[in-house]
Parts: sequence; structure tokens; C-alpha cells
Amino acid sequence: MREHDWKPWRAIFSKAFSAEHVVSLIPDMVDETMVYSETLKKFAEQKQMFQLDLITLRFTIDVIGKTILNAHLGAQRGYNTLADCMLNQIRWHQANGDTNPFEYLNLVRKTIHWWNGRQLDRYISNELSKRYREYKADQGGERTKAIFDLVLQSYIPEQLGLDSKTSGDDLDPSFRAFAVSQIRLFTFVGHDSTSSTICYILHLLHSNPEALHLIRREHDDVLGTSLTDLPAILKSQPFLINDLSYTTAVIKEALRLFPPGGCSRAGQSDVALLSDSGQKCPTGDVAAVFKVHPELQRSPVYSPRPDAFLPECWLVKPGHELYPIKGAYRAFEIGPRNCIAQEFVMTELKVILACLVRQFEF
Repeated sequence: MREHDWKPWRAIFSKAFSAEHVVSLIPDMVDETMVYSETLKKFAEQKQMFQLDLITLRFTIDVIGKTILNAHLGAQRGYNTLADCMLNQIRWHQANGDTNPFEYLNLVRKTIHWWNGRQLDRYISNELSKRYREYKADQGGERTKAIFDLVLQSYIPEQLGLDSKTSGDDLDPSFRAFAVSQIRLFTFVGHDSTSSTICYILHLLHSNPEALHLIRREHDDVLGTSLTDLPAILKSQPFLINDLSYTTAVIKEALRLFPPGGCSRAGQSDVALLSDSGQKCPTGDVAAVFKVHPELQRSPVYSPRPDAFLPECWLVKPGHELYPIKGAYRAFEIGPRNCIAQEFVMTELKVILACLVRQFEF
């Protein structure tokens, strides 16, 4: 999306993903995490191996549905159109399929992708209509403000120049189409990246007993030792999550070692990149500049122990040998087009770890 088209939308969505608003979503995150915890308990009691990623994917979709659409999807307990069509779409995806001429002959894959896409669009569109009707009827502003509620609140007056309670009976078609595509994007990117990060964090804590001990001690100190009271404490005092500095360090270190994705940027005639040796690399004739995050964040150029799990590097002061070099950590990218949901993701991961790491042995 070009700059003049992108900026207004960024401003609208930024309000919904602000740190203050994300904290208000913690009670919903806790509710879905409790369902996730109960599912893990059942598997633990069976003492059989299971695929953590598949369970976690459905959990993260439930969190996204509740916090973005204020819709209880119930994907952790059974079938849901949004969850199951999204997961089926991913299962049928062929990496680099666009570059393989034989893939154009695979009519089964094309049909399934078309059908899943149609189901996803219809489901999300119906949910948007529900949210819009509820938003219009909410004269007192008393209903829970999911992310999409705040997007509506910003979009209607600012973009249409209308009073939020007297605007049309249905969503503007152009806004609806854009919102559907963005919610599909949030669901796809958010559920997959968060799910894989949860799995990697639990793996790293299992492999590093000292880090597991420290994160558990921090949770005891900040949140109290009662696991029974924990959900109520997080719901009534959600800002406590901001006091989990070591937990934050564990998450950031996991994202440094196992970033969930990379990114690319279009080259421009007036932009040049500097190599580590200081050489200028013009980008004007380059269609795209790819950033390979695992290579960058594990480079010995930027870290004395690039492959070690060192949460403490995020807690040391400037001047320490482990202090992160500016620009070398790009799990959420940096700059004006960084990940708009990074505050949401970090808060969600802290809630999940607060509810899990003392509940289970890894």
C-alpha cells in the first residue's frame, strides 16, 4: 500500500492497538488462556505425546476472535468456521507455488483455497455487521471495547464525517472490504507467529532450568503464589503484567533466537543501505530488499554469544558486552511500518506465561 493510502489506516488502527487499550483486553486473554490450560492438563494426565502447535494455533485464534471482534469463537472446544477454514487454507498452501507452473494445473488446491476464502470472507463480514449493529445501539458506550469497536469509533467520524450514532444502517462497502482483508491478515499472521513463539519459549525454558526458576520466582513475587487466585488477580489488576521484567526478557530473547518471520521493503532511488564494512548499497534498481531476521539476530557481528539463550541481555545497562546493539533486534521490525500489534503480542505472551509456567513441569 502506498504511503498516502497507508498512513490514514495506520492512524485508525494504532488507537485500537495502543498500550493502554491492550491492557484492558487482559481479562479476555485470561479467559481463553484458562481454556488452553485445561486442554493442556487433559493431555498431561493422559501422559501421551501430542502436537502442542496444533492446540496452540486454535487457542491463539480464540484470543484474536475475542479481542479483535469481541466474538467467542470456541475454536479450542470444537469446530469454528474462521479457525477451521484458516487452518485448512494453510494446510493446502504450497510454498513457492506461484513459481511452479505445474501448480496452476492443481484444480483441487485452487478450489479448496477459493472455498475457504469465500467462507472466511462471509464469516468475518457477518461478524463485522454484528459488531456494527451493537456499536450503533450502544448509546452509553458501555459494551466491552474490542479492537474493532475502536476502529469503528475512529473511522466513522474521521473518514465519513458523520456522527457515530446517526451514520448509515450498514458499513461502507469499501471499509467492509478493507476490514475483512485486515482481519484475515491479523488472524493469519497473529495466530501462527504467536503459536510458534509460545512453543519455542516453552522449549527454551525446558532446556534452561535456571531461566525457568527465575521466571517462576518473578511470578511468585509479582502475582502471588496462589495459582487458584491468579486469574482473578490478573483481571482485577491487569497492569501488574507490566512489572514482569524478566518474563519480558525471556520473550524477547526467544524472539531473537526464533523470529517468526522476515520482511521485505521496496527499493527507492533516494535510499541506500550501508553494509557492515561501510559500503553504500543503492536500492533504486532493486525490486525488494529482503531482511532475513534469523541471520541478522544470530550474527556474531552483533552479539558475543549469538546462539545462547540469554534473557539477561535485555536487563543489562548500556556499556555491558551483552547490551543489544541498536537495530539488530527486529522481531517486530522498526520504523513507521513496524508491527502495529507488537504491544498486543507481548502482553498476550506475558499473560500466557504467567498462567502456564508454574502450572506445568517442562
